[in-house]
Amino acid sequence: MADAGQPFPTVMIEDRAFCRVILGHNPFLGYSYYSEALSAHYAEKFSNQQRIEEVIRAGIGAGIRGMMLSLDGPRAELIVAALTRACEATGVEIPTVVILGADFSQLRDALRRANAQAGVLHGQITDALYRKGTRDFAPEFAEHMARMRAMGIVPGASTHNAGETVPAMGAYDVAVVNTPVNKIGWRMCPCPEDVLNALANTAMKVVAMKPLAMGRVPPAEGMEYALARPEVDIVLAGAASPEEAQETFGAARRALQCRIEV
Repeated sequence: MADAGQPFPTVMIEDRAFCRVILGHNPFLGYSYYSEALSAHYAEKFSNQQRIEEVIRAGIGAGIRGMMLSLDGPRAELIVAALTRACEATGVEIPTVVILGADFSQLRDALRRANAQAGVLHGQITDALYRKGTRDFAPEFAEHMARMRAMGIVPGASTHNAGETVPAMGAYDVAVVNTPVNKIGWRMCPCPEDVLNALANTAMKVVAMKPLAMGRVPPAEGMEYALARPEVDIVLAGAASPEEAQETFGAARRALQCRIEV
């Protein structure tokens, strides 16, 4: 059995335990915000299940005990299979936060196999359902949350417009929000100040995605900033190789240790 590193501190999303730092999935999907060339590289590299498993196992070795993934698209089965193998090899159970599209009623088996404990509605759907005029959501939003709850998944939402959408979510059954938080304000809309203010005033658990701004912020700086934000409960970061996983999550551990020592 492969080594599993000392886990990061635990964060509860309702009654579900995650750790303060979890692994992202964008490279495994063959996707990068940075360039089309990098997307093409990821798409080719992670068409191999073993490559995905190696990164997940490196993350487990560095202490992660949680992952975000998508069950839409042609790579979903590949990623779930790699996650299952990595958990078996290390003897570690990894709960997941699953990004869900508009129609996820038929995904019960996949959600079970992925150990989905929380769900977040895809950001494009969340933001499209937000109504600026009335500062609320179209009825479909509440219906999506209710369907997650009925399936035994803690309901949540992703957004790239947290400054406006997060305050409105307080009127709905939303337990967790996933949104960009990084030191350069990349994709924090409508502006970083509004995003941080909204997150500071919500009762929802906050998952900070894009802490490295997709390669625009070095791992040490990005993780230190995101983990120091009082508005943030969990930090989400992807990795495109075992070495990247070790560097990014190692930086996260050092950032947390420095905070403890201070």
